[in-house]
Amino acid sequence: MTTPADELQIDRRAPVERIALPPTSWVELVPGFVRDADALFRELHTTLPWGQTEVLRYDKYVPENRLGVGVRTDSHVLFRQTDLHLRSRFHVQFTGVSAILYRDGHDFQGLHSDREMRWLDDTVIAIAVLGARRPFVLRPRLERGVPLERIPAGTGPDDVILTPGEGDLLIMGGAAQREWLHGVPAALGVDKPRISLTWRWTSRKGRPDTNPTFYEGRQFSDRPRQPGSRTRRP
Repeated sequence: MTTPADELQIDRRAPVERIALPPTSWVELVPGFVRDADALFRELHTTLPWGQTEVLRYDKYVPENRLGVGVRTDSHVLFRQTDLHLRSRFHVQFTGVSAILYRDGHDFQGLHSDREMRWLDDTVIAIAVLGARRPFVLRPRLERGVPLERIPAGTGPDDVILTPGEGDLLIMGGAAQREWLHGVPAALGVDKPRISLTWRWTSRKGRPDTNPTFYEGRQFSDRPRQPGSRTRRP
């Protein structure tokens, strides 16, 4: 599909629904942000060079349950227009674009925060979602308490559940990456794919998170240090 450069693929006036996430965070849902979302989904699904990321855990590489790829902002009209819209609204420079493909309901992303950003007190993460609608779960982070795996995502008493898809835009802001977790749980009844396109920004202010992430290198016993992740074509 070829779209003229001056034709808008996004609705800059789409209504914004904001939900406060105490104490100092928020999430927004912008329904219908991407125009002709079905056609764009089909194009990106077939043309992006999807890869399988494997993360080093306990001296062994484990494949993530989804595919992904990083792309340049100027490589597609949708990416460029969304980037310009976000920059105009928030007056900051975003990084992007990170694309994730959930092939069906068996692919998922567990509850987490984007700690690789390091500075988590003032961030904006925008996610354009194409394809199947699935729950997107936010949960307050607890310093102590029941381990996450004992309370499935979407069943916690304080969980916030949104269902973006079909061209919606979801935005997390404030200290959401320090105070809250988010994830896309498995949805075994869903047999259609979903693509998320993510832009990120951090003010780089406040106290940095210096704990290692899954994507950093590891060293076990006296073996050479190994990369924290690697990507292969499926």
